[in-house]
Amino acid sequence: MPELLVLVAVGAGTYAMRAAFLVPARPAPPALARVLPHVGPAVLGALVAPALLAPHGAVTVAGTVPGVVAAAGAWLLWRRTRSLPVALFGALALALLTTAVFR
Repeated sequence: MPELLVLVAVGAGTYAMRAAFLVPARPAPPALARVLPHVGPAVLGALVAPALLAPHGAVTVAGTVPGVVAAAGAWLLWRRTRSLPVALFGALALALLTTAVFR
């Protein structure tokens, strides 16, 4: 029973912390409001860059090049076609091709 109470308390606490941001008590200061739109892209970059450049914890040619080539190819295909499926399947093909070349 104590474990269940701990789980309920932790769940209620995390829900309260997340819900607190949905209903702000007052508007954000202007300096913070200017910075907030940049938080999402910065977090995405912080998550993607290490996974792209060092997929197995170290930068190696066989591990890094296929991902970088696929990412660059996806970006180029998306810029040309504005079609996400074309960019994703093209990047997959590039990743498979470069992985086969570097193995």
